[in-house]
Amino acid sequence: MAHPRSVKDAVRRDYITQGIPPEVLGPMHGVSAASVIRWRREARENGDDWDKQRAARRLSSGVPEDITRDLLLEFLEHHQHAMEQLRQAREGTDGKPMPAEDYASLLAKLQDGFNKMMAASRRILPETDRLIVAAGVVEDFAAFLSEKHPALMAGFLDVLPEFQQIVEKKYG
Repeated sequence: MAHPRSVKDAVRRDYITQGIPPEVLGPMHGVSAASVIRWRREARENGDDWDKQRAARRLSSGVPEDITRDLLLEFLEHHQHAMEQLRQAREGTDGKPMPAEDYASLLAKLQDGFNKMMAASRRILPETDRLIVAAGVVEDFAAFLSEKHPALMAGFLDVLPEFQQIVEKKYG
């Protein structure tokens, strides 16, 4: 189904100016996230790189701490989405769960990216250090469970979003 140009323009505007991820933009504008991602890719292929414009807008805001906070929040949103997708893949879409080896490998990659982002933001935003340490402990615990007690991971991932909110309130 073809969408009106006005919808595509609104999606582009919100992606660039508001920093809203495709998974949220799609439902906001009555289209699928896949459509938003496709439009972004097609625009990039035609010389209209939404990501570059988004980054330029963010960098032009001025204060490095604000830029870092925005980037960190966006990363955390993406990380949470990736964890949700991994949880769904673990359970399997066709009744076949993801092999434990693949699951552990993907979880380790997510943890590595998370740790690197937290280390980078810690250097710029020392006031977030307590939250970073707490989040790092949760990530290390997830890796430990994945490696040593994979049967417990399902329960851990089920309660993780609620626990993340508690950690953010206490240490954020």
